[in-house]
Formats: sequence, C-alpha cells, structure tokens
Amino acid sequence: MYKKKKVLLIDGDILAYQIATNNEVETNWGDGLWTLHSNENSCKQQFDAVIDDLCSNLSADDYIVALTDKNNFRKDILPTYKSNRNSKRKPIVLNAMREHIMEKHNGVVWKNLEADDVMGIMATEPTQEDRVIVSIDKDMRTIPCTLSNDGTTTEQIPQRLADYNFMIQVLTGDKVDGYDGIDGVGIKTAEKLIKKYTNVPLLDLWKIVKGIYKDKGYTEQEALQQARVAHILRHGEYNKKTGKVTLWQI
Repeated sequence: MYKKKKVLLIDGDILAYQIATNNEVETNWGDGLWTLHSNENSCKQQFDAVIDDLCSNLSADDYIVALTDKNNFRKDILPTYKSNRNSKRKPIVLNAMREHIMEKHNGVVWKNLEADDVMGIMATEPTQEDRVIVSIDKDMRTIPCTLSNDGTTTEQIPQRLADYNFMIQVLTGDKVDGYDGIDGVGIKTAEKLIKKYTNVPLLDLWKIVKGIYKDKGYTEQEALQQARVAHILRHGEYNKKTGKVTLWQI
C-alpha cells in the first residue's frame, strides 16, 4: 500500500524568535554597567534539536521552515499593519538564526509574504504529500489543513471550520498584528454573533459579517479591508514568479 510522504511546514518566525529571546542573558558588571549577550551557536544547536524532535514526534519524512519576507503585501492594504512592532527591539541573534535556517533547514521565503501565507499556500495546494502545519499561531486555524499546535499531536481543520475561524478573525481583528476588526468585539462576542453559522458556506457567512460591520457603523469597504488583512493565503492566491497576491474577494 502506497504511503504518502509526510512533510512538516514549520513556522520558522515563531521558533527562531522564541529561541533567540530565551537565550538572551543580562549581566550586571557593577558600577552601573549592564550588557546583554547571547550565544549564537547555542541558539542554532537548540533550533536543530527542536527540528529533530518535531520530525521524530510527528513521524515526518521531511520538513520545510517558512520565514517572513522583508516586504509584506498587507501593508499596501493597511499601512499601519504591524506598525506597533516597529519600536520593539528584536532578539540580537535573530538575523543569524534566519541565516542558519536558510542555509541548513530548508528555509523558504516568498516575496511579499509572511511565513503564515507560505504555510497556508503549501498546505492547500494539490500534492501527493501529507503536509502538516506546525505552529502555535491561532491564525493557522483559518486554513483547511492538518495542524499541530503542540509538536506531538495533529488535528484536522475542515474547510467550513477554517472559514468560520477566518470570519471570527475578521470580526475581532488582531491587536498584536495592528488591525482592529470591530471596536469592542472580542472573541466571546464574535462567537455569540456567528456561532450558529458554523456550518454556513463562506459566501453566506461573509454576508452576515458584512451586516454586523454595517450595524456597528462601518462601511463595506472597511469590512473588506479587515478581511483582506486577516486572510491567510491559500493555493491559487499567489504567483510565485511575480510575487503578486490575489487579494481576498468573494
């Protein structure tokens, strides 16, 4: 019996950031002198070990590590997207970690895309492989895929559930990523508003969400802007040769 090759699609952004941050050490030398240092080699070794563990725990035959490009198509839709992060210091060995990933760990960066989009596209494109997204990011639950949040177990996210989760995200926005959704609508409120529509086709669910936006004093264009920023790309929405994104529309 033919067994599909299992390939992990690993969120390199989160993993590299976590390891780089956790390995920063503050040292007080006295007389008011403080330094911050990190052992690049130790970080790389830890990354290597995590990859080995993921492949072993999930019985993977291969893996790809997705990273975010320096350019981001969402900033053309919403210029303030992730601008709240501009002043936040990044871990001092993060760039070295990214280089290590590209050189040693099947690193993939696609023009204008975030790592989330790379994984979303790869997970939904036609293939003979069994692909598994490995990420703790809740955004990955908006993709119809096989998902591992904990690196040891997997779950199936069916199409209707992924679409429902996407619409929840449109309503709530994501303050961490710098887009607001509907003011005052958090996850609990959003679920109260559309919970009974879990199995409704996306076209009908989108009409309901647009209606909620309208009732709250927003325009249809504002609703669409939030949806396009929230939408993680799937197969058919990106041209790898040109780097052009087909913006979400229904």
